[in-house]
Amino acid sequence: MCANHKGTQKYKEKMREGGITHSNHFRVFEDLTLSSIGMGTYLGNLDSKTDYLIENAVISSVNNGINVIDTSINYRMQKSERAIGKSLKTLEDNGFNRNQIFISTKAGYIPGDADLGMDPQKFISDIVLAKNLASRVDIRGHNCMTPKYLGYMFEQSLANLGLDHLDLLYLHNVAESHKSKVDDKEFYEMLENAFRFLEGKIRENKLLFYGMATWECFRVDPVSSYYLNLKKVYDTANKAAEKVGNKQSSFKFVMLPYNLAMPEAHNQKVQNGKSFLSKAQELGIGIFTAVPLLQGKLLNHPQLREMTKKFGVKTKAQAALQFVRSYGEPIIAPLVGQKQPEHVKENLELVKIST
Repeated sequence: MCANHKGTQKYKEKMREGGITHSNHFRVFEDLTLSSIGMGTYLGNLDSKTDYLIENAVISSVNNGINVIDTSINYRMQKSERAIGKSLKTLEDNGFNRNQIFISTKAGYIPGDADLGMDPQKFISDIVLAKNLASRVDIRGHNCMTPKYLGYMFEQSLANLGLDHLDLLYLHNVAESHKSKVDDKEFYEMLENAFRFLEGKIRENKLLFYGMATWECFRVDPVSSYYLNLKKVYDTANKAAEKVGNKQSSFKFVMLPYNLAMPEAHNQKVQNGKSFLSKAQELGIGIFTAVPLLQGKLLNHPQLREMTKKFGVKTKAQAALQFVRSYGEPIIAPLVGQKQPEHVKENLELVKIST
């Protein structure tokens, strides 16, 4: 089961009827009703204490108006996915249905496995090479995009999360890892092959959507070796869909940084004369934004004090989140890393405030 229209709409109604969220807290995209704040799970120690904090943060978030949970198989060497899996089981036991919660994860980086004491290098030798998932030349910057490797990671993520379907799988920093090391033709062939694998999972009804989680490639100048043209990526996805027999591509999401200190997605016209966000809206791509607090570094930004007054919020962190949350289309939600109970509580206060 995946997130769906009926489930996510029911979640919204439950939150509004309980007086938990503001009337315009939720966004509708691709027939799904999604919270305008999402929870990320990137940072943290490789220990059971952090697992416990993440589990409780996910449960508290879903209980209080956040139904978008983001992770990656390499976050905390697979432990973040596993912590979310435990949270989802608890939430199900407490009356939440799987179809109410939108789960995204990522594939690409070699994750290692903290629970098996396996670092990424050992994972390469004992899993990737031993199982013939890829050759060494396919691995660049500890990142791999072969269909066999992606297939193995896909099944591992399902197992970690305790799911039989994924809502959204991102290819993780594919341009940042590979594009400067191969020519354009080879890069786009690699990308199309990865997209064909993902379109195959769509066809098998094991995946709802796919996208790209990025850092630089959609924000930099076209002369950069990392640069990607969103329309060309979009067309590559459509070509991949056609080749596997799908009527249209399910490439529907991009994640990238956007915050007060990193405004390039909005103000740099590097996508055929348009900003990235403008081009994404034109193509019908939904955006989740990374690092809305820049891992805490943004809290000293000089504009935040004034923004707390402008947005009517209490803290600088809330102002930084509200800056992104109030952008409008095509941004669906900022994804904020939160595990300490006091930070979860602080961030959740925003769900009661208009976007």
